[in-house]
Amino acid sequence: LGPKLYYADTTVAKNGVVSFDGSKHPRGLYAIVIPGVQYFEFIIDKEDVEMSIGNMQDMIGSMKVNKSINNKVFYDYILFMTDKKKKSSEYSKVYNDSTSSKTQKDKALENLKSVGKEILAGQKKIYTANKDKFIGTMILMSQETEYVDPPKDENGVITDSNFVYNHYIKHFWDGIDFKDDAIVRTPVFHNKLDKFFSQQGIIQIPDSITAQAKIILDQMEYGSVDNQVFQYTVHHITQKYEASKIMGMDRVFVYMADNYYCGENNHAWWMSKENTDKLCKRADKIRKTMIGEPAPLLILPDTTEQNWINAYTLPAEFTVLYFWDPDCGHCKKTTPKLQVLYDKKFKERNIEIYAVGKATGDDFEKWKAYIKKNELTFINVGLTRNVYNQAMEDPRPLLQKTTLESLNYTDTYDIYSTPRIFILDKDKKILFKQLSIGQLEEILDNLTGHKSDVKLYPKEDPENGATDPDDH
Repeated sequence: LGPKLYYADTTVAKNGVVSFDGSKHPRGLYAIVIPGVQYFEFIIDKEDVEMSIGNMQDMIGSMKVNKSINNKVFYDYILFMTDKKKKSSEYSKVYNDSTSSKTQKDKALENLKSVGKEILAGQKKIYTANKDKFIGTMILMSQETEYVDPPKDENGVITDSNFVYNHYIKHFWDGIDFKDDAIVRTPVFHNKLDKFFSQQGIIQIPDSITAQAKIILDQMEYGSVDNQVFQYTVHHITQKYEASKIMGMDRVFVYMADNYYCGENNHAWWMSKENTDKLCKRADKIRKTMIGEPAPLLILPDTTEQNWINAYTLPAEFTVLYFWDPDCGHCKKTTPKLQVLYDKKFKERNIEIYAVGKATGDDFEKWKAYIKKNELTFINVGLTRNVYNQAMEDPRPLLQKTTLESLNYTDTYDIYSTPRIFILDKDKKILFKQLSIGQLEEILDNLTGHKSDVKLYPKEDPENGATDPDDH
């Protein structure tokens, strides 16, 4: 399934011969795994398969296919690609060698393009002769989309700068049958899918990604239970963007949840209700803090527990939301740096910091002590000890001053570790989130017309550019 192997059947070798009942298994690419954790691949596609190995030290090179057109073509294709990749590797070494002359590099590049054309021509020839076989399907999915020159005017100037990209995306899936379950039983479809939803394929902007996801998934059988291509594709896209390190890609995850897992749009027949509910709750939590959305309201008290400060009323051009914990190791490094940035850059540029500290229970005194010791002059608020105790007993009186979202800020803002940094615009919409101190400085320098200013905390320093805060 995809790039991974799962056990489908077992047998015992007799006099060097192994046999399987292929009729028990659906079409796809399989592997024979033998002692010593060696394996070779073969295709099952409604035909008898008989293969023999002449040399166990060179299974591919000595493979003889006695029966099965699919596997005869498959192994010829492996040898063809091995030869072409060897040549490409040789030309690439010359091209990437710093000691190569310009003439040598130009020649190597010409040869690389030539090999690329030979590969494409070979793939087309094999596919044309085997359209009705699984090997033909595999070859088709392996092909690169052909490059087409963009249109130019009479002076040779390109008239459509997006032509090449649009052509590439439009024809990327040409000929692929998304209703053929067999394509998930080969790594080729996975690799193609992964490439399409990457920087090598679609522009990595949430709206572009979700639009293309819909185009592809609309071609699959929604209501058909056990449509494995639909299952595989939905799962792949959802998982990829839930775990993405690229800021803002959680919007894709929420889109997938809303359109394929949750409520009336639950098409994920393979998911248990328990797991579906978890995914939908996760999407609802992330939804609150997506980039471009209004930041959830925060009204919390300062260290006196008397002054309640509303983040929405701050007359700042930009607001930095900072969630921290006085006991968090990474916070102890980040918080003083934030104060330095506030003193030397942010305050004079009308950038306010609204810092929400962990201040419940024993942390209340630690929080106040840390603020005093480190002379933190930006806004410091928290769910303080007394407020927390009152909220646990009866939150209703507090709701005259604040909101349940504020009292549950860790859940509202998905603060599962600290520190966490957000940037809000003057209308309190989320511009950036989950930033390191180095990223925060660079972004706010850029936004306020100070791009060329010297960086106090360069991103190049791992301590300032780290994006994985300590779990706390």
